[in-house]
Amino acid sequence: MLDLMLLALRNIFRNVRRTIITVFSIVVGFAAMACFGGFIEFSFTGLRETTIRTQLGHLQIYAKGYWEKRVSDPESVLIADYKEVVDALNDLPGVSTVTQRLSFSGLASTGLATVNVSVIGVHPEREQDFADFETVVDGRHLRAGDTEAGVIGEELQKGLGAKLNDWVTVVTSSLDGVINAVDFQVVGIVRTGSKEYDSVFVKIPIELAQRARETDKVERIIVLLESTDDLPKLGAEIQRRLGLLEREFETRRWDELAGFYTAVVSLYTGIFTIFAGIVGLVVMFSVANTMTMAVLERTAEIGALRAIGARRATLIAMFLWEGIGIGLLGGVFGILASWLIAAAVDMAGGISMPPPPGMSQGHQAYFAITGEVLLKSFAVVMTAVLLSSFYPALTAARIRIVEALQKS
Repeated sequence: MLDLMLLALRNIFRNVRRTIITVFSIVVGFAAMACFGGFIEFSFTGLRETTIRTQLGHLQIYAKGYWEKRVSDPESVLIADYKEVVDALNDLPGVSTVTQRLSFSGLASTGLATVNVSVIGVHPEREQDFADFETVVDGRHLRAGDTEAGVIGEELQKGLGAKLNDWVTVVTSSLDGVINAVDFQVVGIVRTGSKEYDSVFVKIPIELAQRARETDKVERIIVLLESTDDLPKLGAEIQRRLGLLEREFETRRWDELAGFYTAVVSLYTGIFTIFAGIVGLVVMFSVANTMTMAVLERTAEIGALRAIGARRATLIAMFLWEGIGIGLLGGVFGILASWLIAAAVDMAGGISMPPPPGMSQGHQAYFAITGEVLLKSFAVVMTAVLLSSFYPALTAARIRIVEALQKS
């Protein structure tokens, strides 16, 4: 086997020009695939962290039966003794923040306009980790001590015609169905990145939200971890600690709640699969052409090898090793080219991207060249190389000895 590999290595460089052209085509295809995969990985990471740190957290805890009764009987599935849950999870290593929220819909008015809003009641002192991806356009975030303050989305501010320090009235209904209203003063105007979300977004202290709903309970408890990678391990420990409490709870991971993120992942994964298939076809034709020319040029040599007793399987293995060698060269230089391109983009400060559909601002894109991205690209290249090398190798093994020797 070692002799075949050394012979294949020598044969690769018998026609240096053709080998360089073939390897270059593999490098270009590999780098294009890896960089596109890196761009997708960067997009997934950004969207994931934005989704987690502006809305969902890593894990949400609800009272048992919440998803079945949240519309028909919302009061029965609110969490009353939420402090015991917070105390049970606060000291868990790897947990960054445990906070509570109470949300409701209503009508907001400044006297100039009335619009539909989605209100979230939060603990201001625990909300800093959830405000990382909220850009303050004017004013500030909520902070400890705020009792009648509120932060609204940029698009909502335009719809209401509200300015900083204006008072806004939110009309909603209590849990008993009685019409109720609360007032808050606008202390901040933020941009979350989504125009639709910004057009209804209102964040107020949870005590004010409880006053609007006439309750001292909360809707859900949100757990934010220090790292998303820790979720599988910490999720199991959180479930264990919840099981020790008297009341039953149910949990949902962020990816179970993020329908938009799941749809984006499915779309981009499908696009990458198609792109990888196209690159694989290009590599296959390039390598197949090189290997076919090698077989035609070495027909007499193949006949001589067959005449001295070389088996067909040996010839097939020899040409397959040549193809594998070319693929390995292309893969190694492709990895190097991908890293160089990613480094160049980093040094240039990223690639300016326009706002995606439904978003209010663009961003700088980078290529997150991870080991998984390189492994997928390498697997596509090597699969294409093996498939394209097999037919020329089989053709070489089927050459008749007499006909081959006549061409010498």
